[in-house]
Formats: sequence, C-alpha cells, structure tokens
Amino acid sequence: MKEVSLEGFGKFRSIVEEELAYRVFERSLRLLGGPRKIVLYQRLTWVSSLLEAALVLVLHRVFGRTAEEIAEELGISVQTARNILRADPEKALQYLEERRKEEEDVETKGVHIAGGLAKRAFEEIEARGW
Repeated sequence: MKEVSLEGFGKFRSIVEEELAYRVFERSLRLLGGPRKIVLYQRLTWVSSLLEAALVLVLHRVFGRTAEEIAEELGISVQTARNILRADPEKALQYLEERRKEEEDVETKGVHIAGGLAKRAFEEIEARGW
C-alpha cells in the first residue's frame, strides 16, 4: 500500500490514523472469535496488545513511519514496534487453532500473537480497500 499523505488534515491527522487503527483492531477481535472467546481464552491482556499492534501497523504501513518514530510517538520500545512489524500472521493463527484444540504445546517463542493477528486483519482490510 502506498503511503497516505495527511497534508491539509491538520488537527484531524490523528483522527484519521486512529480510525484506521480501530478498523484493524475490530477485525483482529473478530479473528480471535469476538469478546466471548477472548474471555474464555483468559486473554484479556491481548486486547491492549491488539490495539497497540493495530496502531503500529497503521502508522508504519499506511503513513510510512519507522519503528523508531512509532516507538517514540507511542511510548513503546523500538523492539516492541519491530516485533509487531515482523509478526507472522500464520504462526499467530496456528497458535490460536492449537489453543482451540486445547493443545498447549504449540511453539510460541518469538511469535508476537497480537502483532500477527493485527497484521492479518490489516491485510484483509487493505485488500477490501478500507
């Protein structure tokens, strides 16, 4: 996706960024199976991680910000931003599938689950044209 120019948006710039992040966040929640599944999986901490990942992806892939710029703007570590940007959607979905089967032995080391889910959601929304 090409970078979006927000010149002329002025004070509305952050509103546009956040609206796109909300769309990615909502789709991420649906990929998890919705609020009830999140509660059943006892993964309420994922909600804030999903929102963070959604915003990181939007700022990077739509608005062209670097991991360093995103980290400074959001008050997160550069490594966290990089982990989200490198997250593998397939591994995140594999983890969820295994979790649904109650098989806890799935390898999650090095897998940023929220980042992978947000990335998959971003790609689905981007393919539909926002």
